[in-house]
Amino acid sequence: MFKRISTLLLFLLPFSLAMADTITGQCGDSLSWSFDTENRHLDITGKGKMQLYKYPAWTTNNSITVASVSFPDSITSIDSYAFEGQELTEVIIPASVKKFGKDAFAQMPSLLRFEYEGEGYAESENGILYNCYNLRYFKGITRMLAYNDALDTLIVTYGYASASFLNRSYVDDSHAYDKRLFGKYDTIHKKIKTYFLPSELEEIGDFLLCYATNLGGITIPKKVHTIGSGAFLYCSSLDSLVFDGDGVQTIGDSAFSHCTQLSKILLQDTLPPIIEAHTFEGVDRSIPIHVPLGSSQRYKEAPYWCEFQNFIEPSPATYVDEVHVQHNATQKVFLNGQLLLVNEDILYNIMGQKLP
Repeated sequence: MFKRISTLLLFLLPFSLAMADTITGQCGDSLSWSFDTENRHLDITGKGKMQLYKYPAWTTNNSITVASVSFPDSITSIDSYAFEGQELTEVIIPASVKKFGKDAFAQMPSLLRFEYEGEGYAESENGILYNCYNLRYFKGITRMLAYNDALDTLIVTYGYASASFLNRSYVDDSHAYDKRLFGKYDTIHKKIKTYFLPSELEEIGDFLLCYATNLGGITIPKKVHTIGSGAFLYCSSLDSLVFDGDGVQTIGDSAFSHCTQLSKILLQDTLPPIIEAHTFEGVDRSIPIHVPLGSSQRYKEAPYWCEFQNFIEPSPATYVDEVHVQHNATQKVFLNGQLLLVNEDILYNIMGQKLP
């Protein structure tokens, strides 16, 4: 009998120890969590909104420090204080999350990367990343981000409406999308090297990235119609400026002043945007300015654009004899100076690769 019990205990012992390495609990009506004490990884599973009732469920009764976390694609909210003071280095939030609570990721100097995969509206408190002062990479909604001077990559997927814009652009009856981004001298992330603007942006406000001296290049989204004064003032490493659309009407005073490394500008506007005397102050006037076909003369005659000396137009569209690629009748054409193959309304480059 004693031998039988001993054998049973030996059989159960490894299982008990294994169970002791994992702590589990609920964090919502349909959400569960499990914490691996060895790897300090928190795994959240299930669906719906997180409900922690102020304090994180994984720290209420246990001494837990979370080093990494994973979320299901069906979670819809992150509750207030959920990861405040933890030791996360990277956070990736699925697009299913549409609400972020107060200080959800605050007080984490260990955090280096934060990425929100959603690109639409999400309710968020101000500065949910408060005091994450070592953050290097951020992708998400402008309102989430608190000031820090370590950021080098900033990808804005969505903005929040300021009071003066509430009546301009609505996502629905209660939530407005801010199609303007702006900055201030004391809130600029001066170490930024890479900056991506949201595709729906219509106005770049004053001083958006002034004194961001590490910024290497910028693409202006196609819906932007206005660039404010000093928007990229003293971005001394900026080497390329690309306008993705043809709707820019005005570029403010000193918008690109003292961008001394600027080496090329690509414009889609056949009508030159209105610029001021100091818009490009300190920029080499001999750099190539790429403009649409047939528009260089307008730029040469436009106020302050006329100071530039090197306007370049693409090669004219050219019809070339039919060729056969993959046994299909295909035409060679030039489009914006790039040799393309057109077959049944599908574009291929000269190597036969399909283009978007």
